[in-house]
Amino acid sequence: MNVDLRYLGKSGVLGAAQSLLVRFSPNLARPKTFFDAELKDAIRFREAMSALHDVVVGDLKFRKKDKTAYQAWKKAEEEREAQLKAQLFDQAKRAELARLAKEPIPPNLDRDFRKMHRLYWDARVKWANELARHDPELFRHLVPCDPVVTVAPDVVFFECFSKDESSYGCLSVDRDSFVGAQEAGLGTTNVDYSIALYEHFQTLRSYRKTRLSVDPTGFDVKVEGVADYREEKIDLPPSWLRGFGQIQASTCLPSRRVDLPVEVVYAILAHLKRHREKTGPRSIRFVLTPGKAPKIILDPWGIEIPSRGPVYDGGLEIGGSSAGGKLGPYRSAPAGREITEEVKIWGRRRLFALARVLPLTDRVEVRLLGSGLPSIWIAHMGDMRLVLALSGWTTNDWTSGSGLDLLAGATEPDARTMLQADRFLQNEQRATLPAIAAATGASEESLVPALHLLAKRGQLIFDHADQVYRYRQVMPAVLSEAFLGPEHPELVEGRAMARSNAVTIDRDELLSDGRRAVVGKAKGTACEAIFDEDLAIKKAKCSCSYFYKSGLRAGPCRHLLALKMVLSSRALPQAPKPEPAPEAPKASKWSSGESFPIPRQILDDIRKVANRKNTTVSRVLEEAWDVAMPRIQAERSWTTALALADVTLARSLATRVPADAVEERLALPPDVLAEVKRVADRFRAERASVLCLAWLLGRKSL
Repeated sequence: MNVDLRYLGKSGVLGAAQSLLVRFSPNLARPKTFFDAELKDAIRFREAMSALHDVVVGDLKFRKKDKTAYQAWKKAEEEREAQLKAQLFDQAKRAELARLAKEPIPPNLDRDFRKMHRLYWDARVKWANELARHDPELFRHLVPCDPVVTVAPDVVFFECFSKDESSYGCLSVDRDSFVGAQEAGLGTTNVDYSIALYEHFQTLRSYRKTRLSVDPTGFDVKVEGVADYREEKIDLPPSWLRGFGQIQASTCLPSRRVDLPVEVVYAILAHLKRHREKTGPRSIRFVLTPGKAPKIILDPWGIEIPSRGPVYDGGLEIGGSSAGGKLGPYRSAPAGREITEEVKIWGRRRLFALARVLPLTDRVEVRLLGSGLPSIWIAHMGDMRLVLALSGWTTNDWTSGSGLDLLAGATEPDARTMLQADRFLQNEQRATLPAIAAATGASEESLVPALHLLAKRGQLIFDHADQVYRYRQVMPAVLSEAFLGPEHPELVEGRAMARSNAVTIDRDELLSDGRRAVVGKAKGTACEAIFDEDLAIKKAKCSCSYFYKSGLRAGPCRHLLALKMVLSSRALPQAPKPEPAPEAPKASKWSSGESFPIPRQILDDIRKVANRKNTTVSRVLEEAWDVAMPRIQAERSWTTALALADVTLARSLATRVPADAVEERLALPPDVLAEVKRVADRFRAERASVLCLAWLLGRKSL
């Protein structure tokens, strides 16, 4: 795709000892977009932008080189240089020093330097143009594409891809992190970026005021004919454009969220810095057990790095999609016995892009899509967030290998729903999935494929850090199939099979853990799979050659996709009815009493309210439960439920077992006890902790 780039001047850092101006030159060929405000924390911005630079220039693909000619040349050069050094070194040195000592400094040295410098840059531009025409791949590696900057109502964020297109970086800066008046024109544009600009960033200091400016002046003056005005035409590779859309495909996949303390990431990078693996495997293994802190193991050494941060809650996140109509994009793991699972990720040396921001990072959030699939690392730095999205492995870019389109879903989006969502986001600029569903009147299930297609066309982005969809046009025009390339052939054939009724289902059974076992045939090819509640394929088997070669690593085959499409329009099978339990004796309104361990500080707070209301602790807790139960049940996990309460008091409940507890006998109604037990089982927490959380949320209304 040929893209026009028109810049007035070059981006740079301008100023003196007391203040600096970080000035970005926007692409004048795009709609007017500008921003100008003073930064609160220049150091944090400097380190984050430097980390983004590391993403841009990153290229870790291994390329084997033929060194035969080089070794022969090197040997000949060594022999020639040895002779020259012996014969001419001393003579030439003395003669040159004597000549320079007699000559004065030329008066036109500066002018000649500028003239030669201009000749050099003209030749370099000519060489770059020739390289872009005759060797686009080499040109792409030597000249990374300019970053994309978006000015939104609440944030300013920068996006970029690495040279090898296996890493994606996004720096979000809250508008609240700027002081004073702000001049802003909402929109998306490219900004002029160079190695010189990166070097200028290193001059930012905390003792100097620093302003960030996406320069608006270029839009307000007639720039043709100005010395600093330049136009460029570059041919963006289709893989670069498709990569922005493929990033969004990962938001349609269930992922595991792991919160890591900063010291864990430090330990990973420190070990990789000091050691170089000579044999495989070269992976990071996440050992995840619900209710326990995650373990990180570095292969091939088997080094275990324990995490002393938050525990893994066992929940699945579906980016932008709310399971079962609940509020928010999280769904708790099905109740049952705790199962330890292991997720492996490769291409770990790309994590060095986070090294510079770690001293300024509060915590690191990791989202794992599965073994061999992309991972998303989010460094939270107060009012800034750096998102680093890594493909499955270093030599696997975002547009090949993992078949994210196939894994993301096979539902064909509705054109009317897509148009409504596009218009709504253009007006609102940012919105959560429930908000878009409420505004368009469409179900969340039908919105996800529509939003996914809009993202592939470059019209929006899912903000992993803030969990919202944002309107962002990566290019001035909508990216059509001509630029992005056709859909994956397995997806096309799978849809054709589903439409032609070429799928027969021999077995459709609901398992005890909520998963669905399906056996059938698609166009005569036998296949079977186990689906979870969101129709994501957990295990599968097919007799076709595509599945034989790659299994599910490159996405499901056409037969499994056709099976999934047919199931999406088919009602759930009936679960086996359990045998009726013997009828229990009628319970009284109140239980006889049961001891609950309650933290001392929380219990003292409950007793104060009970004394003031002249009632019992049990009665006060019952009233708090009636108030807080809807809010707790609507949350996606125990961690997010705790986030609703006061941080100081909720800290004693973070481990799911109350700390510094005192046994208190409570007489609660049986229906309240049953509800508390149901919520505790869902979050894998103690009943006492759930009751304490209800008190923290409901005490203000008592």
